[in-house]
Amino acid sequence: MRKLLLVFSLFIGFSTDLFSISLQEALQYLDSKVLNINITARVVNNKGEILWTTEISKITVNGRSVKVKISGYNIIVITDITPYIDEDNTILLVSQGEVWIGSSESNTINHYATIKSVPVKSGERAFFFPLGIVESSEDLYTIQLEIQALLNNGDSD
Repeated sequence: MRKLLLVFSLFIGFSTDLFSISLQEALQYLDSKVLNINITARVVNNKGEILWTTEISKITVNGRSVKVKISGYNIIVITDITPYIDEDNTILLVSQGEVWIGSSESNTINHYATIKSVPVKSGERAFFFPLGIVESSEDLYTIQLEIQALLNNGDSD
């Protein structure tokens, strides 16, 4: 019985060492693929004045989206930002936006959807406009999302 216990203990000890090595390698690989997504969301009027701003930082991995939700009096903006890391560490940022705008005058809700993708280097900033860009003199507002993706491997500026 003692011999069996000794053999079992040696087997468990050997298996644990073997598992921890592969686990360590897996963790190092995952750590090299971790992205820090920094988002600055702004509401800007037609004069270029910033009326509202907030900063969001999230951690994600390759192919997993980060969600940003902005709610106002008669508007909801939901944006999913998904980073995809290429072999040369270029990051393809795919931004999908959905906007619901309500009208108190007509009791209607309008829905708009958009998707954009842009390749960036780690640390480079990209802009996404879920409502689009309106060049008009009317009293309209623009929502800007400034997105920065940073790889967790020292490649950023």
